[in-house]
Amino acid sequence: MPRAKQLTVQLANKPGTLAQVAVALGKAGVNMRALAVFEGRAKIIAEDPAKGRDALQREGLYASIEDCLTVDMADQPGSLGEICGKLAGAGVNIDYAYTGITQSAGKAVVVMVVSDLDKAVRIAG
Repeated sequence: MPRAKQLTVQLANKPGTLAQVAVALGKAGVNMRALAVFEGRAKIIAEDPAKGRDALQREGLYASIEDCLTVDMADQPGSLGEICGKLAGAGVNIDYAYTGITQSAGKAVVVMVVSDLDKAVRIAG
């Protein structure tokens, strides 16, 4: 399933903010499958993004949901290059990417926010 929902959470630049996010999601029973933190934001692939957003907002944190691309790939050298090459060849720009865990042995998942999600889903699908 290449199309997914990603939580974006605004983070204050102070100790404990990421802990607040993780604790709130844990208390709500929302499992994180992928996480990236940069430029004052946490990007999270969660098993239930709407439930996660609600839990974070109850904590007074701004959280939103956006569409993204998730691609399961072989956990071996060259896999990411192959995927990125296909997207580039189709004229799809990758705005940012990060990795997470998958249930399948020998697999990894890459999360990407791209310039043309519909085209990227067709390519990665």
